[in-house]
Amino acid sequence: MTSCVEFKLSLLVFCLQGVVSLWWLLAGSTVGGRNVAPRGTASQSSTYNDYVASRAIDGNADPDLYHGSCSHTWKAGQPGWWRLRLPTAHRVASVSVTNRLTSVTRINDALILVGDSAENNGNNNPRCAVIPSIAAGATRTFPCGGMVGHLVNLYQTKPGAYLSLCEVQVRAIQRALTPTEPTFPHLGAVVGGREVVLLLEERRSWADAVFFCRDFYGELLSIRNEQEQREVEEVLSSASFPLTAHVWVGLRRYLMGGSWFWMSGAPVDYSHWETEPTWQMTSPCGGAGTGDHFHWRDLPCGEHLNFICLTDLFSTGVSTDPPEDHRRVDFYSSRHPVNPGASM
Repeated sequence: MTSCVEFKLSLLVFCLQGVVSLWWLLAGSTVGGRNVAPRGTASQSSTYNDYVASRAIDGNADPDLYHGSCSHTWKAGQPGWWRLRLPTAHRVASVSVTNRLTSVTRINDALILVGDSAENNGNNNPRCAVIPSIAAGATRTFPCGGMVGHLVNLYQTKPGAYLSLCEVQVRAIQRALTPTEPTFPHLGAVVGGREVVLLLEERRSWADAVFFCRDFYGELLSIRNEQEQREVEEVLSSASFPLTAHVWVGLRRYLMGGSWFWMSGAPVDYSHWETEPTWQMTSPCGGAGTGDHFHWRDLPCGEHLNFICLTDLFSTGVSTDPPEDHRRVDFYSSRHPVNPGASM
């Protein structure tokens, strides 16, 4: 590895070598990406009663098996396994498992496997971790250090053992890098308890920034309160690369009105405008300043600026609001035909 400079902000670590960035997290870090398990399809070696595999990725972490929120295999003389099949290969940062309230030792010694091989139902893939134990009703996170694959298995190697899971979360980043795909130099940090990345060399229009964040990270950043504004200012101030005078965030205005909203679906309870925009005379795209008072302002949507992506929509930090990903705003443009019915 050639000489490099290592930067650390909160839990994220990255290393720049010229213009190339190692954008993944060091093994042992539990942050990075969002929970992608609901995007996949769950299956298991056998099913006890109606405790189907999909209950482990239904978003309900209730550890009481009899409330109907857990999966459960049936003793069939063979090792029990549970498998999540994702639509595409991902880089997996961590796997979190919620154990049931009773018969808690059944999870002991289960393997967490990540890879692309379907041989032996995916149970021959490389090992991420061995689960020594998980307390009754508790959730335990196992770092996978960026292992690549579209299959995530939990494999109980003891012959005939049951495997019961009340929730499985897989934090990962879509589109695992290949030698032909670009890397993205970035600065990682935590804002309001949520992981964010400031793209250092990518400069895009507002719409392209939205789709870039959604393709590779999560969402353009929302700033929900004054504390988060101050934390964003710290991130911008610490950038070692020259930034544009403003960076795109997920601010958008309704085309036929003066109301602004966050693309993530977060409520607009706080603002930091340089001057309050008048909708008839302003652009519907919003950014944050990178100098002086870091004020927000409307900017021409086609202007190419640096931008900040939010990578963890399933974490609300200190906020009591529902997870933002449940309310994110669909967006359509002629260059990115995602949802023609969306209205901006």
